[in-house]
Amino acid sequence: MKGIVYRGLEELVIENHGMAAWEALLDKHAPKNRVYISAQSYPDEELFAMANEVASILNKPLVDVLRVFGEYLFGYLIKKHSRILEQFDGFQSLILGIDSVIHAEVAKLYNEPNLPQISCEQIDDKHILLNYCSVRKLCFCAEGLIYGAGAHYGMKTQIDHQQCMHDGYEQCRMLLTYEGQ
Repeated sequence: MKGIVYRGLEELVIENHGMAAWEALLDKHAPKNRVYISAQSYPDEELFAMANEVASILNKPLVDVLRVFGEYLFGYLIKKHSRILEQFDGFQSLILGIDSVIHAEVAKLYNEPNLPQISCEQIDDKHILLNYCSVRKLCFCAEGLIYGAGAHYGMKTQIDHQQCMHDGYEQCRMLLTYEGQ
């Protein structure tokens, strides 16, 4: 996992629970003196351990914590890479351009980004079918990123997670329903 994702988690934890909470997560789940650098890669297990710890502390299901993190992460990433959003005229074009535009830009910025495979099909002007496949199975974080994008563009967004890798499917299938607020 790229350091930028860890940096987003760091900002979220510090903003909501303070520096001591972040340092406690590092002490428990990262090598001594770990500092996350955005462009470097780190073991996925560190992020998963931290997310599980946060879920335990908050007494919330991990899937809910991952969605919240994904939603926050969208805002964090657009602060860091706002120029990428200039290529889209709204929520629909952003979602349809995840693989062809966003992932292409990420691959230029970060060496070996290990991105999920995402394909989208426009059903009509209020629905997109999104297929997600990743060895990390972070589909719930992806949902949060989608909700974050919807909020950014002022769209009321709903996701029907029709099939999930966590249930043994080869890929997740999500029906996105959206409309302007």
